[in-house]
Amino acid sequence: MIHTEHAYFEAGYKCAKARRQGDENTARHWKSWFSGAVALEPETDRHEARRLFDQGYTEAQPTRRNIA
Repeated sequence: MIHTEHAYFEAGYKCAKARRQGDENTARHWKSWFSGAVALEPETDRHEARRLFDQGYTEAQPTRRNIA
């Protein structure tokens, strides 16, 4: 991979965090950064980069609890 695993995870995390805070410009920035970075990766590494971005994005989302 050209970029570190942490870079992809962090981009996803920051994108989701910005979106959650209503900062769509920052969210678009991180999504755009990811799109450009993943385009530079060899085809064999792109799936893993997407997985890491998605993992970071998911971890930034608040967990929902069932309230009974």
